[in-house]
Amino acid sequence: EPLGIPSRNLAALIEPLKAKGHEVVAYDEQTDSEEELMARAAGADVLVVANQPLSHRVIASVENLSMILVAFTGVDHIDRTACLEKGVTVCNAAGYSTDSVAELAFGLMISVLRNIIPCDAAVRSGGTRAAFPGRDLAGKTLGIIGTGSIGLRVAEIGRAFGCRLLGYSRTRRQAAVDLGIEYVSLEELLRQSDIVTIHT
Repeated sequence: EPLGIPSRNLAALIEPLKAKGHEVVAYDEQTDSEEELMARAAGADVLVVANQPLSHRVIASVENLSMILVAFTGVDHIDRTACLEKGVTVCNAAGYSTDSVAELAFGLMISVLRNIIPCDAAVRSGGTRAAFPGRDLAGKTLGIIGTGSIGLRVAEIGRAFGCRLLGYSRTRRQAAVDLGIEYVSLEELLRQSDIVTIHT
């Protein structure tokens, strides 16, 4: 499937692989057809996808498949059972969008707290923002579920906005504590937080 980068950049990345004798086939159109996906993947040792779902049927059909690389962080669209059955390694590109995801989370928080979308619509239709008072992010309790790279970046930004930081994660990180995150149970985080942001 397309990976969302200019074709000249993709060609530059492929060139060293070709120079070492690897064959690389890239597609510039996405498909929902399992038959088409099986045809594209036939004979591949490695598949690189972005958000293209790969079903059990597609994965099972690729005889020599040894690895699936997801060109972003999430892997929930890859049938992990099929990968385990075939011994296929699944990798992702952890860390590629840490700032982008954290910034988007705050864009959404501010939009909701400040009623940006309804206020914009009111003003554009000749009304005023009077019916849409905004609320501050400063002083709010921000509950962060998942304190990996993105969760920690959210904590850094939340601290800059003056938020109280609560965290819940399978792993307690000293870096999170150093940022001011107070680890609590999931139930306590949900009970105390004004805003909950999920990064798992």
